Amino acid sequence: MSDIDYLNDPLLVTPHERSTAERTPLIERAAEVLARIEAFVRETGKEPVSAKGLSVRERTLANELAGLRASRGDLAGLEAFDSMDLVFGQGRQAASLDDPLLSGADDIFQVRDALKPKADPDLIAERRPCPDFERFRPGFDAVRRSVEEGSRRPQPFRQEKVEQGEFFVLKGQLVHVVDVRDEHRRNGKPDARLRVIFDNETESNLLMSSLVRRLYEDKDARRIGMTAGPLFEGAQTGFVYVLRSRSDRLQVKGLLKVGTTAGAVEDRIARSETQGAFLFAPVEIVETYALVGHDAKQAERLIHEALRSFHVPLQVVGPDGRKFNATEWFRTDVETIAAVVEKSFSRSRRRAAIGGAKEESRA
Repeated sequence: MSDIDYLNDPLLVTPHERSTAERTPLIERAAEVLARIEAFVRETGKEPVSAKGLSVRERTLANELAGLRASRGDLAGLEAFDSMDLVFGQGRQAASLDDPLLSGADDIFQVRDALKPKADPDLIAERRPCPDFERFRPGFDAVRRSVEEGSRRPQPFRQEKVEQGEFFVLKGQLVHVVDVRDEHRRNGKPDARLRVIFDNETESNLLMSSLVRRLYEDKDARRIGMTAGPLFEGAQTGFVYVLRSRSDRLQVKGLLKVGTTAGAVEDRIARSETQGAFLFAPVEIVETYALVGHDAKQAERLIHEALRSFHVPLQVVGPDGRKFNATEWFRTDVETIAAVVEKSFSRSRRRAAIGGAKEESRA
């Protein structure tokens, strides 16, 4: 990395730069990204472009620039650092067209099917800055390294669904699926709501069907499998959570839900009243454990296997009459779950437990 401090070097300050600009952590990170892009423009005399055959550096910078332009409404403090008018210059009113993920006849967040009636969307997906991107940065860096070294080979996309923890290359940009929730059937096919992180430090809560469709439409799209081990070494990769339902159903009394998430537990249980996995009812957090060096989805499989003898299958009917199988509920105690977590992940260098932290979710 260069020793030049692009944010504070007086030789690089332009007359219209406002010293009073708000320097939040998000603006600081965005300014660092913008500085790298401006350095490229000074070196080459042109804006970076994301196109097949160009260098990884240029394509990465092009995607980062597209992300800044798409998110500029949330980055007002960045304008003071935009000395080349790359983000806030004229002609950027249709900023979404600059984003490689949003180019083309269809929007990435929209599924079109002329032959069948579409289900009405229950939640509109948005692209927005990722507030906790630093938690996921080690994973992105490790994937890039492993691809460059040849230890992981991107494969053509040939699947009907995506899994939590997977990485994909879409329109030259690295995409990470960090959470899969509210699994259901939509237009007769399996679907779910995702939390997806992009390597330009933005995120979205788009539907799985939308992401799968766009991956199939991009002939250069690739899948990069996410596995536990060296890729995650030393990085916090998610949480194991233990929840108690606030449902008044008698069959739920005494049961605990055990699962994992790559994001914050509070985010995972948000809108629990609208999700079959949570029995369409509020839940409270009983215990959480930080995962270090283990893929959250694979950790979940290990824990569920160890707790199989305590498993209680449940089926609930949603407000619209659809049936949902709730598969993560167990008739056991917190101590048994804690023993399973410690035994399964004894190599983790860090464990964070929130004993008795009871927090009711809100829709």
